[in-house]
Amino acid sequence: MCGSKYRCTLGSGLKFRLYSGYGELNSCESLAFLYTEGNNPFELSEKCTEYGLELLGRGYLPRTQRRYPELFEYLGWCSWDALQIRIGTDGLLKKCMEFKEKDIPVKWVLLDDMWAEVKGLNDAKYETFSEMVGIMHQSKLSSFEADPVRFPGGLKDCIDKIKEEYQLKVGMWHPTTGYWFGIDPESELADKYRDLLTESQDGRLIPNPQLDKLFIFYNAFHTFLKGCGTDFVKIDNQSFIRNVLKGIIPAGEAAANLHQAIESSVGSNFDNNLINCMGMAQENMWNRPTSAISRCSDDFLSENRGWFIKHITQCSYNSFVQGQFLWCDWDMWWTDDGQALKNSVLRALSGGPVYVSDKLGRSIKEILEPLLFSDGRILRCDNPAMPSKDCLTVNPENTGKPFKVWNKCGNSGVLAVFNLDNENKPVFGSVSIKDIDRLEGDKFAVYEHFNGELVILTKEESIKITLKDQDEFCLYLIVPVDNGIANIGLINKFISMKAIINTMGQSVLLYEGGKYAFYSEKGIEKTYVNGIEYNFERKNNLYIVDCAEVKENTFITFE
Repeated sequence: MCGSKYRCTLGSGLKFRLYSGYGELNSCESLAFLYTEGNNPFELSEKCTEYGLELLGRGYLPRTQRRYPELFEYLGWCSWDALQIRIGTDGLLKKCMEFKEKDIPVKWVLLDDMWAEVKGLNDAKYETFSEMVGIMHQSKLSSFEADPVRFPGGLKDCIDKIKEEYQLKVGMWHPTTGYWFGIDPESELADKYRDLLTESQDGRLIPNPQLDKLFIFYNAFHTFLKGCGTDFVKIDNQSFIRNVLKGIIPAGEAAANLHQAIESSVGSNFDNNLINCMGMAQENMWNRPTSAISRCSDDFLSENRGWFIKHITQCSYNSFVQGQFLWCDWDMWWTDDGQALKNSVLRALSGGPVYVSDKLGRSIKEILEPLLFSDGRILRCDNPAMPSKDCLTVNPENTGKPFKVWNKCGNSGVLAVFNLDNENKPVFGSVSIKDIDRLEGDKFAVYEHFNGELVILTKEESIKITLKDQDEFCLYLIVPVDNGIANIGLINKFISMKAIINTMGQSVLLYEGGKYAFYSEKGIEKTYVNGIEYNFERKNNLYIVDCAEVKENTFITFE
């Protein structure tokens, strides 16, 4: 837990360490930890979080009672991997044109790291990624305005062009500290806001962590960005508190002030459209008043098999904890990466935002189509994706068994199964209805997305599975059979059941057309789409109706 002054960390052998980072405290009284026991780990994690928030008494709500921003229901693109520290108006507009020409329905773009004016950046020389990162992490913010060389018309001019020419929403990235190494002490920005700043022990000039000063600084920054047309922000470096604010203010107080200031400003300027980033420490999780989304992993690395295993385990296990507070952002990715299909399945399953960071000219529409409707809306699961119960307390790299990640859509389940063996050997195991937490029903239709096979299972039955190497994976859609029918949804999408708006007996309303599949115990003789008879394909008791040309309000009946 994190109390008003102290944060508590848990070490091996149940050793607890309370830490404030502030040497002048002469007493230690704090809510330190919660302990509970029971048979369902997912329910325990939920109840621990709810009870902890209640004990803290700040009125903060668990994820299930927070508002997920409508903006992030749609596909986005982030500039980082594409443009890195050379981001500018020209490259951004070229990427927006690519999306338009390829008919990829991106609805928002994020101007990521190094858009602002940093002295010496444009002349900086580097040969490797690590050298570039070294330059980046020494950067100091000189102005709220964008770099005048790379954004010759200013930030507002760039955002106006993106909006007017491509009708996209625009977000801006910035760290909590202004920039990675704070604010340039010799800049006009520092002179203007000197009373709102303080110096850290490592020499950074940063926003003063007192609540009133923090809010005034962030609100000034965000008011400028809003005036340029910004619709949302991604705020990075949120777990800097232990190191940068050491000796200035107790950790618990620093976190409470930081998040209240950030979210008050974001709420008034951007209607709470915020992605939290690099903020998974407990002092961050327990102190966010209203925001709904936070990153849950290290940065994306392209063409890296080892990274993929690290990434899926980080995101899914972290979501077991952080997912009780907020929805989890599984980070950007590339559509032309060698593991793009696996990455796309993960994002579909994640329950969080979906955004790519493809370089110029390299976005592949076909990789994105199973995640989206034609208008760019994501077929998004209900919760953060987590490991199945039998995977929670084992290392999936050496068990010889598949690693399973689950989510839900209403009372239907989604289960992705991967081979994470560290020697790339075959893994052997099973898939069952019990892999999905608290799924109600007696009998279920289980449809595997990639091979198109359907089996009917009770909760006591299972499917044997073998994955020969790390390139083999499965995606199971699990739908309860009700009155002899299971509506699986649009099987040209990963999260097929999310295409269903409503069902009534043998009638289904879909968000849009596609390859619609359903299971029926009784034989079906005719199917209709918006009153017009359509042919169907039958595989045993699985029926498929192809109505991809119907773009919206697709009403299907069968008899």
